[in-house]
Amino acid sequence: MFYKVLRYSVRQGLRWYISDLKITNLQGHSLVGPSIILSNHPNSLFDALVLAAYVPGEIRYLVRGDLFRHPIVNILLRALYMLPVYKKNDDPEYAVKNDFTFDECTRLLEQGKHILIFPEGRSDNLWKLRPFMNGGITTLIERAYRADIPLQIQPYVLNYSSFRFVPKAMTIKALPVIDSTEYIEGNQVKTATIIHDLRENLLENMTEFPLSPSTVNNTENEWMRIPAKLGYYSHNWFYKLWRNYIRKKTAGTIFYDSILFVALFLSYPLLVLFLSWIIGLILGFWAGLFVFVLLPTLAYCMVFYQPVKVETEVNRPKENTFEKV
Repeated sequence: MFYKVLRYSVRQGLRWYISDLKITNLQGHSLVGPSIILSNHPNSLFDALVLAAYVPGEIRYLVRGDLFRHPIVNILLRALYMLPVYKKNDDPEYAVKNDFTFDECTRLLEQGKHILIFPEGRSDNLWKLRPFMNGGITTLIERAYRADIPLQIQPYVLNYSSFRFVPKAMTIKALPVIDSTEYIEGNQVKTATIIHDLRENLLENMTEFPLSPSTVNNTENEWMRIPAKLGYYSHNWFYKLWRNYIRKKTAGTIFYDSILFVALFLSYPLLVLFLSWIIGLILGFWAGLFVFVLLPTLAYCMVFYQPVKVETEVNRPKENTFEKV
């Protein structure tokens, strides 16, 4: 229940962040049986949030292990279905700890669960597909074969108009499922062939350029013009406050987009509740309720009325180096 509520909440939050979302091949799409979910990895933690919000079923996530060092954070991340994967430079006992994680993944797959992994292993805010780090996916496929698990592999392709501008355009495209049982030959599973086919499928369905937003019919959105201006004057201070703070805190990294969304997702409802409560105390319940409905409506109009900016630098890792925006 907690997972479903959180996923629904994130999906609604994304509506105020992504004004042009195209979802392809997900209609009637469902994950049946034990599955590995994977995709290209252009936008760090934001990729996992989007897949969690829109991919059907409960997903367990393989996440960089250094995030689990603090005991409280470790408990929180595991409660959110995240599992640590360590790199050699993260921990001297990375191999042993990864064995425990892959043991847990195998148990989950035996129960018919779904594991999300990004085979590139890292993100650079680029539109091209990086070389795969094959260790994790190879281990999962081979362990599933040894445990006699009929593993399905579901690839997705993600594309963004920008990693720095809000609102943004985005696409999520589900590719054909790969059945690992069709790659068994001579009492072994052909993991190299599976990975090759996965990479080729991703490359065939990707573009190395930012996503162009849909053409907007301005006459249809004209009714938003005044509410959008009111939304700008009432909300832009709050957005800029977070934007400027997170730019500084994430300088030199590729986490700006992810952290900005999480900060707005967690803090904006609290702001609306607080202002509604204050107005309700001063002017009465109905005035507070009116503000509670009005503020998100104005913010929604502000997001959907303004044009989507498209990134122009496509071949250089961003690392939160901002032009004047």
